[in-house]
Amino acid sequence: MMRVTTLYASSAASTAAYYTAYLTQAPGEVPGSWMGGQAVALGLAGPVAGEQLVALLGGNDPVTGRGIGRALTDRTTADGRLVKAVAGFDATLSAPKPVSVLWALTGDPG
Repeated sequence: MMRVTTLYASSAASTAAYYTAYLTQAPGEVPGSWMGGQAVALGLAGPVAGEQLVALLGGNDPVTGRGIGRALTDRTTADGRLVKAVAGFDATLSAPKPVSVLWALTGDPG
């Protein structure tokens, strides 16, 4: 099962705290690591730091602090609706519930 969550630029600081602090406090969890061509191009390597993630979710280069591309700002439409600036997406893959229940009931020896 895949769940996709939208990450908004206006909440970059709280989103970064969630991914770099809160989630890594769970037993058995480890900090995320930068990977891929874009990470290399931006000079990112090793564990994901909260400050770097805040910068990226805010539309800024995590090393220089300069804006990357178009500014990520919320806007209001002509009819008064607020359109939040999207900074990214979080895609989470998980086993279907019956698989999780089966695992919970049978245990995991290792």
